[in-house]
Amino acid sequence: MSKWNIIREELKYKMHYTIYWSPWGVMDRWVINRLIPSEAGIFQLWILKTKNLLLLKTETAYFGGVRNGLREIVDNLAIAGERLRKLINGRECWFRFSISPVREYLEDLNSWFSQGFHEDNEREIYVREIEEFKKFATPPLDIQSSSKKRLKDLFGPPISKPGK
Repeated sequence: MSKWNIIREELKYKMHYTIYWSPWGVMDRWVINRLIPSEAGIFQLWILKTKNLLLLKTETAYFGGVRNGLREIVDNLAIAGERLRKLINGRECWFRFSISPVREYLEDLNSWFSQGFHEDNEREIYVREIEEFKKFATPPLDIQSSSKKRLKDLFGPPISKPGK
C-alpha cells in the first residue's frame, strides 16, 4: 500500500475522505517513468503563473494508472493526452497524485473537485487534503530534456558539414 493513498470513513450523514497527496513533481518524462506508480488514482495538474501554482485540472486514472495518465500528457505522439497538452499550452506544469484501487472513491473525489461538493445517497462528502511540501527529484543534468539536442549530436565526434 502506498503512503500517498485515499481513505474513506463513512458516517451516518456524511462521508469523509482523507487524501494523502504525493510530493510535487515537474512534468518530465524521467520523473514520471521512474518515480510514479502504475496504480489507479487521482492526479492534479498545476500551472506555474508568476510565482504561484494554479490548479488546472483534476483527473482520474484507472487501468493504466497514474504513471500512464501522466506519460500520455508528456508524450506528443499520444493522442489520449492531447486534450490536456492543449490546456497546458507549453507552460511549466507540476503534478501531484494519490492512489486508490477503489473506483467509487475516485469517482466521488473527481466529482467533488469539479463541482466543489457532492452528495451521494443523501450523505454529504467532506474532503481533507494532507500535503507533503516536498518535490520529487529532478532528472540528472546529463539527461534533462531541456537541451533538446539531436541524438546524433550526443554521441561520438562532431559531424562535419558537407564541403569542409
